[in-house]
Amino acid sequence: MKKRIGKVIMFFCIGLFGITVGPVGAQEEQGNRFMNWVLGVQAQEAAAQGEEGSESNVTPSHVFQATLDVLSEIEVLRNEMAVDDYPSQAELQEGRSPFHAYAKTLEVLNKVARAQRKLGMIPVNPGQIPVKNITPTDVLGSVQTILEELRRIKGQLVIETQIESAPFAGGKTPSLVYKNLGDASFLLDGLVGRPLTPNDVFGNVMHIHDDMGLIAAKLGASLELDPPAVEGSKRPQDVAQQVLRASYKVIDLQNRLGMDASNVPNLTLVRVTPTEVYEITNIMLAEMTRIKLHMDINLPHEARDAPRNKKPADVFAQVLRLIRNLDTLAQVAAQAG
Repeated sequence: MKKRIGKVIMFFCIGLFGITVGPVGAQEEQGNRFMNWVLGVQAQEAAAQGEEGSESNVTPSHVFQATLDVLSEIEVLRNEMAVDDYPSQAELQEGRSPFHAYAKTLEVLNKVARAQRKLGMIPVNPGQIPVKNITPTDVLGSVQTILEELRRIKGQLVIETQIESAPFAGGKTPSLVYKNLGDASFLLDGLVGRPLTPNDVFGNVMHIHDDMGLIAAKLGASLELDPPAVEGSKRPQDVAQQVLRASYKVIDLQNRLGMDASNVPNLTLVRVTPTEVYEITNIMLAEMTRIKLHMDINLPHEARDAPRNKKPADVFAQVLRLIRNLDTLAQVAAQAG
């Protein structure tokens, strides 16, 4: 800013010297041109200052930079707490949007809250995805909350090690932000003491049911309230197959509602754990929020107690109910359209 002021003063002196020579008419014309130039410089600087403080300047690259700090802070905690597990690495999910990245921040915050409970702290409340057009600014705000809560854990443990903020690098995408948050989620498992379980997946599926209930009420549709009977035991891989089926049904519903449909998540059905299934249901929750936004349903899903003693078969049955109800919503949406 000081440099810009100095430049204006310098050119003012030059302009003033130029104005003092030559005929009176030329002096007046030069003076008018010079004042217009000064006013133009001031206007450009004011606009630049406004842009520097504008939320619209936040890009996925800024969010990516903040997620690198999250990873560094988690590594500090893991080192200080002598965590010696070998965390998995998240797969890159192509085509992710700020909606999905925001949903992933809530997964990370859930694990941060578990670590805080384990340490006897008051846990952070992760909250829900807001029913609005999620922007990189919103995702950055949630990532900054993660950083604050990780540093609160450091304060609880009297850890004085400070990280160096990550350098900024442009050209990043929401998918790369999502990947970093996925890595953060796996790293936090060592602090929490356990990975995700069928209980966590069951809770997410029930939240999807809650959102579908709001959508059904808006469409005037009736949904099945009880899951179908399921015979035998099920593996996480079996549940994952049905969750992917449900993801295709969500896309069909979005198309029938006239929305810009999403894409099916990447999931390799080879070695599947509850963590991978939870991730896909998390993406479905983001898609439910997009549908609610499209339909102007500005309501959160209800709060529920954490499920207990759930098995993959319990989740499997609830996902089958999801699929049937998604078919019903798609039919009603098609008739209404």
